[in-house]
Amino acid sequence: MSEGRLATIDIGTNTVLLLISEWKRHRLQVVFDATGFVRLGEGMDASGNVGDAALERLRGVLSSHMSFVRSHEVRDIIVTGTSASRDAADSDRIRSVVHEETSTDLTILSGDEEAQATFDGAVYGMKGFDSKWDAMSGDTMVTVIDIGGGSTEVVQGSLATLEISFKRSLDMGSVRMTERFLGDQPTALSSLEQAREHFSEMLGSELGGIEPSHRCIGASGTPIMLALLAKGLNSLDEIQGDSHLSVSEIATWSRRLFTLDRKGVLALNPTHMKGREDVFPAGILMLMMCLQHLKAEHLYVSPFGVRHGIAIRYFKESE
Repeated sequence: MSEGRLATIDIGTNTVLLLISEWKRHRLQVVFDATGFVRLGEGMDASGNVGDAALERLRGVLSSHMSFVRSHEVRDIIVTGTSASRDAADSDRIRSVVHEETSTDLTILSGDEEAQATFDGAVYGMKGFDSKWDAMSGDTMVTVIDIGGGSTEVVQGSLATLEISFKRSLDMGSVRMTERFLGDQPTALSSLEQAREHFSEMLGSELGGIEPSHRCIGASGTPIMLALLAKGLNSLDEIQGDSHLSVSEIATWSRRLFTLDRKGVLALNPTHMKGREDVFPAGILMLMMCLQHLKAEHLYVSPFGVRHGIAIRYFKESE
């Protein structure tokens, strides 16, 4: 086996993300990355349970991911679950599938644990990635926003110490928002206003005490996908040194997305949008509203997220 090689699998509400990484010269090195769409949270907001079809999709993606894990000869595997795993009344069924496919126990992260892992991964991923970000590194306070399928993490802390001063896991994500309010595409104005009102009230009640933040980091597939669209690129690697978006740009994209049907959203980037075309507009709406609430001017996009944060903690503890 490769010395020190780790696989981290992040089971979310919409995606199951695989990272295979190493720790070299005290830095995380990405060896392999893969994404699978499972929509584990499908219908869960209404029923409280995970569906049979969703479990079979999870089984299939885990089986595929494990083929990559075996071929890369990892030393250890960590499998984490977030919002959908926390919310499912029958989460033991998820645990069973995970253990059968990976021979590893599922670790369900609390909202606080997910917030910490998100912050650690997102901030770490910005180092050396964006030239404008590095030039502003003396400004120590930053807010990380992770728009998930079932929940949204908002975490504020210090760049210098990585100490968190505010963290909240909002019980609303792009899948949940879409199922409740935004299922029709194009979206009726009345439905859009209802979604806005609901999320605005949630932000007001849940983010009390958070400081305004001019510097924010987006740490999930939603801002990464938006960065690709806005820059007209196919890979995040091409965004080096120019990975930030203005809030006005994001607002323009939000308005545009709600005028499109699902095929129209998919056509924006068929390769990377597949599996998120129905929930992407909701994710961008929520991202924009979070930034406006924080009085932010720009969003920086990090290639790292929860699975990277989990890996970083593992390797640092191993040292």
